[in-house]
Amino acid sequence: MTSAIQTLHDLVAREAPGSPVAMYLTGSYCHGGLRPDSDLDILLITRVPLRTHERRTLTEHLLGYSGRRATSRPGRPIELISLALNDIKPWRYPAIRDFLYGEWLRADYEAGRLPHREPDPNLPVVLTSAREHSSALIGPPLAELIDQVPREHLTQAMYDAMPSLLDNLVGDERNVLLTLARILFTLRTGLIAPKDEAAAHVCAILEAEQADTLDLAARAYRGEARDDWTALPEQTSVVAAALTDRIYEIRT
Repeated sequence: MTSAIQTLHDLVAREAPGSPVAMYLTGSYCHGGLRPDSDLDILLITRVPLRTHERRTLTEHLLGYSGRRATSRPGRPIELISLALNDIKPWRYPAIRDFLYGEWLRADYEAGRLPHREPDPNLPVVLTSAREHSSALIGPPLAELIDQVPREHLTQAMYDAMPSLLDNLVGDERNVLLTLARILFTLRTGLIAPKDEAAAHVCAILEAEQADTLDLAARAYRGEARDDWTALPEQTSVVAAALTDRIYEIRT
């Protein structure tokens, strides 16, 4: 367990925000290994929604320990999702996310804004992947705690997430292209794979130039190449459009 995870574990054990039921390491750490820019993904499940002071405590702690701009101990960025058990069991869609910390929102947190409850179309993907690949820090294995997300809700969630994903293409090119590739991979296979593995599968069905651009994103994700997407705006748009077209072709 890394020091950042240990300090978060200790805080949750000590302060018991929301009356914790379980806490898990998820994401790349448990599914294919951390990449150079991978977050440490943490899933916290509580009995009740977090109260305002608990949201503030978690946020202030993570500002101190998450990412290169951490105020106490800089390190790998942390993404923490907290869910109230009654919001996800029994399962229904769309599901409510109780709390989210991610480094891309650091400026909001530093300005005093606290994560709030809201529907999250990405939760079916998060929970499906975590049921298969997670490590319990507190509580039972996740598969013993929550229901499996129905396939139709997993599919719907990916389509519901598309508009906001595409809105972020400029400025987040690598992540958006790889996420589109993973969506396409999951729709074609029913499986959830690490982003670079999904990209390798998808490259085989793209035109050569499109495959080269997506492969660049995958190699940069693994730390094997440097990617300057400001020099590739046309290629980025073409690949994003090709992936989007194939995703919506499956829906029809």
